[in-house]
Amino acid sequence: MDTLTLQTLFRAQLAEAAPALNIPLYQLKAAQAISGCRTEAMGSHGQYCSNGHLCGVFYNSCRHRGCPQCQYTAKERWLAQWSARLLNVQHHHWIFTVPHELLGLWRYNREWFQDQMYLAVSKTLKQLSRAGGHLGAQPGYLLALHTWGRNLSEHPHIHCLITHGGVSDSETWLSPKRAVMFPVKVMRRLFRGKFLAAMKQALTNNALVFPPEQQTTQLMNLSNKLGRIDWQVYACAPYAHGVGVAKYLARYMRGGAINNKQLIAVKNNMITFKYKSHQTQKTERQQVSLPNFMRMVLKHLPLKSKPTIRYYGLYHPTVVEKLNVARVHLKQPIFIAAQLPTWQAMLNKLGIILICPTCGATERIAAAPLKR
Repeated sequence: MDTLTLQTLFRAQLAEAAPALNIPLYQLKAAQAISGCRTEAMGSHGQYCSNGHLCGVFYNSCRHRGCPQCQYTAKERWLAQWSARLLNVQHHHWIFTVPHELLGLWRYNREWFQDQMYLAVSKTLKQLSRAGGHLGAQPGYLLALHTWGRNLSEHPHIHCLITHGGVSDSETWLSPKRAVMFPVKVMRRLFRGKFLAAMKQALTNNALVFPPEQQTTQLMNLSNKLGRIDWQVYACAPYAHGVGVAKYLARYMRGGAINNKQLIAVKNNMITFKYKSHQTQKTERQQVSLPNFMRMVLKHLPLKSKPTIRYYGLYHPTVVEKLNVARVHLKQPIFIAAQLPTWQAMLNKLGIILICPTCGATERIAAAPLKR
């Protein structure tokens, strides 16, 4: 096998393993796209210098959100766009996690489940933001869904990046009444209550697919049990500015749950990969069979046409007027959409300078894709 990457692994093993993987069609198509990324399977395009000389013909990228090979430019463009939008004020980073007892429901109702996670978190934050005792204003925040733990286990949770303050109805900037902004215990109870209320309503309406070991009665009993325990909402230390959290989220928003540097070796139909453990804070290794590893990676791919990051309050793309009110109060210039970096600028940032072999020009134009 060539250098071990997710692509070389899929190219070598997918055709043989696919019949036994028992995965949804969108995951199989994703694996095929990753396998074909920047190969003849994706077709090709020509690159010309600014003087019109042909510099080469190159294979196209698959552009799939789960491909660790071709998403660098997309991540950098997102980061440039949102770094320009973020307010120059302290930001909080909170993580909302559902109990693992609900993983069976998650596996069979993923679209409903993740939508309800977003709704439960956003409604919790809206309720607390409107309360005069906490803020009485509209903050800016974004929510990012992650479905995995660092060892590729199923661990659905939502990262929240939120401003320490917001714009009131009278268009003034208000800071929280307390240094902590919102009490974590209150957020836990509200998040738990809103999610479980939606779950009970869906069960009443027969709107869910049941795991084999659970039916309506068992899930109702489970929801009652989970209503009596604390759900995990973790409040990280505040950031002086939101860019630090945005960089963290950008690493995970595209490219999938694992990167190629984590892959160590394949031997006897087993793969070894490494990860940094949350519990020990040390780098640990895990060995699994190749089919299981493929399933572990593919089940964390985003659902088709479903965004993994959603925007609310001052950070919603349509609320530019109110965002600019906040920027004026915080002595920031009016928001102007960032100039997104080109693919060539990204190569230059990585120290890769493209030079025309004919005339030495350093600017390139990618022509329309050639037929496969």
